[in-house]
Amino acid sequence: MIVHYAVHMSDVYEYRHASSKGVIWLSLIGAMLLLAAVWFYDAYHLLWMVWVLGAVTIAWILIPKRVAGIRLDHRHLILSAWHQPRKIALDDIAHLRVTAESFESDVAIVYKNGDEEGVFAGDLPDIDTLIFVMAERGIPVRDVA
Repeated sequence: MIVHYAVHMSDVYEYRHASSKGVIWLSLIGAMLLLAAVWFYDAYHLLWMVWVLGAVTIAWILIPKRVAGIRLDHRHLILSAWHQPRKIALDDIAHLRVTAESFESDVAIVYKNGDEEGVFAGDLPDIDTLIFVMAERGIPVRDVA
């Protein structure tokens, strides 16, 4: 589930990315197919696999999932906003640098003092949205391919 909020500079931009339910659905479909195989083919020796898959699915549902994302207001960029948040003053940021060396883009924060810090890609929205919301706050995004 991906959630985008924001619109104007005075507003707070929030990007949240929760884990998907795809693993749960895949596991449930697998358990149903195994159950159908047990029923139609009298393959009762596979019944233990249905129980194991069901237990794994329930365990997966109960394990807390990390919500990734950022918050951005007119003063701060907050990385990992819903899991160990870390505030960075926008006044300290010179620009963001994007390199697309792999399937996902790598983004680094370049500070005015010359230091650089990599950002977890799962915390960020797509590059076009990132460029837009950072531009609203006067922070350029460079090296975009």
